Amino acid sequence: MNPTSRATRLGAFAVALAAVLPAAAAGQDLPPAQDLIDRYVEAIGGRAAATASIATRATGTFEMPAMGVSGELVTVNRPDGAMAMKVTIPGMGEMLSGFTGEVGWSMDPMQGPRLLDGGELAAMREQSDPRYQVRDPALFESFETVGENAFDGEECWEVQYTWTSGRETTECYSKDSGLVLAVTATQESPMGEVPVVSRLLNYEQFGDLLYPTVIQQEAMGQQQVMTLVNIETGNVDLSLIEPPAAIMTLVQAGG
Repeated sequence: MNPTSRATRLGAFAVALAAVLPAAAAGQDLPPAQDLIDRYVEAIGGRAAATASIATRATGTFEMPAMGVSGELVTVNRPDGAMAMKVTIPGMGEMLSGFTGEVGWSMDPMQGPRLLDGGELAAMREQSDPRYQVRDPALFESFETVGENAFDGEECWEVQYTWTSGRETTECYSKDSGLVLAVTATQESPMGEVPVVSRLLNYEQFGDLLYPTVIQQEAMGQQQVMTLVNIETGNVDLSLIEPPAAIMTLVQAGG
């Protein structure tokens, strides 16, 4: 699951960047990006499992520790790339976001219902694409290994991706396990462009694949933590993907 998510999107989750070491010195031999991707795909369960058309439904918790905020989390993903997320926080209500395959949307008590466009929509479309699970080259203009880094003392290789939309992200692949330890990106939001660092932690197996069960994200000095307790696969309830009536009203009105 790429499961890679989202205050406005499942793509935005959680926080807390640990110590980061400088990039590799110029001239150092770097492993090919495709080799790192292939090792990652094998580490999470293999290409056949990663590309299988299987729906997922994950449940867990959402927290903003500094604010003392916590709530329940549900995310669903359909094999065609449609997805949705719901965070329910006592006293605040529901924060919803989703992608139908064409329309990206979000709704919460602070901003109300809105349709996503521009960079927000591109990020949701690209990261919801099932091909992202194996980093299919068709999704990118280019990708290359650019250096090395470390998170919580674990060394990793940095691969920079330029997506077909033009946006850029960097993923750090563990030298030890081959798993992705962190993703950095500049994310568009209603407040403008926001640098985001997401840490992917505590990989566990559900079905045929490994998933990170803790996703920590740091953005604008705020920390969010998403913890997945259970991930169901196959014949799961996908009703959350259907946009709320307020979103459909915006769609019918042309945004």
